[in-house]
Amino acid sequence: MAFCGYGNPLTADFTIIRLHGGDRLEIETQTQEMWDKVVSPKPEALKAAADIVNWNLEHKIVTIVNINNHFEGSAPISIQRFIELLKQG
Repeated sequence: MAFCGYGNPLTADFTIIRLHGGDRLEIETQTQEMWDKVVSPKPEALKAAADIVNWNLEHKIVTIVNINNHFEGSAPISIQRFIELLKQG
């Protein structure tokens, strides 16, 4: 059995990462349902997800990442930040 960099055993030939945030009502209150800025930054979570994706790329493991507005307050901005972390390797 293979292990990824975080010590978790791989149990499938793919990985799904969901970055959906916590309390929906709290983030909706913070954003006032305007999803145009990050209101609850989670740089450690983005970095951890990028590290997993990069490790999976090296090992040819298909990875699906889903980020929604409730994660940080703006899915498009969170996705851009995530892509920048992926590029840094």
